[in-house]
Amino acid sequence: MAPLSPTCGPFFIHATTPFFAKERLQGLTELPTGFLEGAPDLAVEVLSPGNAVEEIHDKLVEYFENGTRLAWIIHPSEHYVLVYRSAQEPDRLLKSVDALDGEEVIPGFTFPVADLFQKLSF
Repeated sequence: MAPLSPTCGPFFIHATTPFFAKERLQGLTELPTGFLEGAPDLAVEVLSPGNAVEEIHDKLVEYFENGTRLAWIIHPSEHYVLVYRSAQEPDRLLKSVDALDGEEVIPGFTFPVADLFQKLSF
């Protein structure tokens, strides 16, 4: 099965992790494969060394112009998260002592930022 990815307008934009609210999926008889029309309610981007600032900004503009309500840009090498509610400046900078908040997009969801950056051990 192909991964479920959002489309924004005529473009395909791939968030590292898109989240679609349940209300937007109601009425579907089955989960579509491939592409889902529209931008995610929450877009999560995990930056890699190859990401350019312009590339991330362009994605944010596209997301918010097409209905995204919240975006988290995760900086693994610097151990912080930028929270956006629009494509302008970030609303908040979260460090390891803070927690992600799903706000009205995922009511009741919180997650410690420090846990994002814990090393995995097997």
